[in-house]
Amino acid sequence: MSLISWNCRGLGNLRLVRDLCQMVKEKRPSFVFRLETISTKHRMELLRVNMGFVGAVVVNPIGRSGGLALMWKDDCNLEIFNYSRRYINAIIKSRDDNFVWKFTGFYGNPETAKREESWSLLRHLKTHAPLPWLCVGDFNEILSQDEQEGDVVLRERQMDGLHTALADCQLGDLGYFGSRFTWSNKHGNNTFTKERLDRAVANSEWCGRFHIVSAMILAARTSNHSPVHVLFRDQLMERYSYKRRFKFEDSWYTDVECQTLIAAEWENDVLGGDSMHDVQRWLSTCQQTLSRWSRENFGNAGK
Repeated sequence: MSLISWNCRGLGNLRLVRDLCQMVKEKRPSFVFRLETISTKHRMELLRVNMGFVGAVVVNPIGRSGGLALMWKDDCNLEIFNYSRRYINAIIKSRDDNFVWKFTGFYGNPETAKREESWSLLRHLKTHAPLPWLCVGDFNEILSQDEQEGDVVLRERQMDGLHTALADCQLGDLGYFGSRFTWSNKHGNNTFTKERLDRAVANSEWCGRFHIVSAMILAARTSNHSPVHVLFRDQLMERYSYKRRFKFEDSWYTDVECQTLIAAEWENDVLGGDSMHDVQRWLSTCQQTLSRWSRENFGNAGK
């Protein structure tokens, strides 16, 4: 199971929509939490259908700011518990043993003067359905000075506020893979700043049940925030399932059709790309195509 959380500010940018759809296609998350949608329920519903999600809850923006959305697929037994313009709470139940846990998509107040209101809200959310808890989103605050770089301002008191709130809620940061920063102001001068504002945190009860494979910071071309992809496995189910790692079989390349497939995937997905993100996307798509082709044409390659 996995989830994606992304503050990508609006859906009017077609490149942004394409990036989001491609991300969902590649990562196949069970649910997606969107922040700063600045979009109507009607537009979010169209996007939900286009990406293949079965359910969604949308919190409308106020004017030209805000807006939250949570979308989920049918492999996720999810029910919305409550929500506001700063969070969405969902209860998730395992289909195998009815294990119940809580997911919160959280959006810290972007106004520094109102940041303490966010930490009070987080403490209040702890009392909503006290369960194993995973909380992911844009907290709009860092936890240490090494989570910022560039034209920085020391803000010990603000960091202490988030530290204390997480401790009071018994939430621990899950760490990350990839870039150390999730946001930048995109300035092209000496005021350029990067910070880690987006993160995933969880309590010990949730961590005791799930094995964290990765909390990956993904690349983003169309937003000043990077998406956070949290991939985790149910430890109970790991005893009964094993997914074989992809390996390219030398024998495949003796088949002309394999060469044709690879060439076609390269032409469709990479030509015209301008970043390593495009190459990574092609590799993932090509892997899926070859795996499917092998099953249909070779069956069990070992046998």
